[in-house]
Amino acid sequence: METINRLVINVAVLALLVSVCLVEAAPRDKTRKGGGAVNITCEDAGMPKGDPSLSGDKGAEVWRFARSHYNNRAEYLDEEAARIRGYNTDVVEAVCRIAGKNCFFVQDPYSHCWESPHGYDARGGIGLHGDYYEACVGWFVTKDRRRVFDFTDAFQKNVFSHFVVKTGNPNNFQYDDLTGSKIGFLESWAADEHCVNLLSDVSGLPLDESQIHYYLTQTELEAAVNADEIDAAFVTDDLAIAGNLEKNGPDIDSCLVDGVAVMVRKGSTLPSWFNPAFKKLVSTPEYEQICDDVETVHGNIPGPDKEDICINPLEAFAFR
Repeated sequence: METINRLVINVAVLALLVSVCLVEAAPRDKTRKGGGAVNITCEDAGMPKGDPSLSGDKGAEVWRFARSHYNNRAEYLDEEAARIRGYNTDVVEAVCRIAGKNCFFVQDPYSHCWESPHGYDARGGIGLHGDYYEACVGWFVTKDRRRVFDFTDAFQKNVFSHFVVKTGNPNNFQYDDLTGSKIGFLESWAADEHCVNLLSDVSGLPLDESQIHYYLTQTELEAAVNADEIDAAFVTDDLAIAGNLEKNGPDIDSCLVDGVAVMVRKGSTLPSWFNPAFKKLVSTPEYEQICDDVETVHGNIPGPDKEDICINPLEAFAFR
C-alpha cells in the first residue's frame, strides 16, 4: 500500500512539474537498477502556427518530448543559454512548427526512456512507459526497442558500431576473441552487451558478468579505457569517443535497424503528424540551414559533420 501511495503522489507531482516547467534535472541514482527519481526541466519547443493540413489538434493539446545531453552536436547542454541545443532540438522545433503543434521539451535522464542495466534485459524506461511525456528524442531504432516502442521516421543517418581501444592497443585486445576481455558500454546506448552477445564469428561469447562494465558518460568510459580499467569499449560511430580512441576490428551494422528517430509508446498518434511534417521540412531551405548549423552554430561541440548526420530526402523517402 505504501508503494501505491508513493506512486500516486509521484504522478501528481509530475503533472504539476510538467505544467509549470520549473524543476531542474538531478543526477540519476547510480545504485538504482531501474528508473530513478524523475526530475524535469521544460522548454517551449514549438509555436502552434503551421500547415493546417498537417494539424489534427483539438484545442491546446500539448506534446511533451523528453531529451537529455551527451556533449554531441546532436544534443548538448549550452551552459550560457541554460538549455539543451543541437541538431535534434532544431529538427523537432521546426517539425512542431510546421505541423502546428504545441510542443514542449522535458529534460530527463536517458535511462528514463530506455535502459540497459547490467545483468538485466534492455527495457523501456519509467518516463516513457509511465506517460510522463509522449516521446523521447534522439534514439536509434534497434530490434529490442522496436519490440517495446514505436518510432517516427529517422531524422539522422544510421551509423556503425565498433570496438575501440587505447592507442597502440597495449592490452593486445582482439575483437574476434573476447575470452576474458573486459568491455565497457555506455548505459542506455544502442551498442550494448546484448548486441555484442549476438555477434557472429566472435569467440568467447556470451560475455560473463565480470567482463561487462557500464558507464554513465563518454568521459568516464574513455577514462576507463585509457586507465586500463577495461580492455575496450563498444560504441557507435557518432560518439566523440569513437574518434578519440583506436578502432579495433570491422564496422558492425547489426546493432541498429535505422538511424536516430523519436521514440514513442505503442499506438501513439505522434508519428502520424511528425512524419509528414518532417518530410516537408527536409525539402526546404530551412532544413539546409539546420544542417549547416551542425558545423557553424554547433561546430565547437564534438560530433559528426552535416554529411554524416543529415538526411538526404531522395534516399530517405524513395521507398516510403
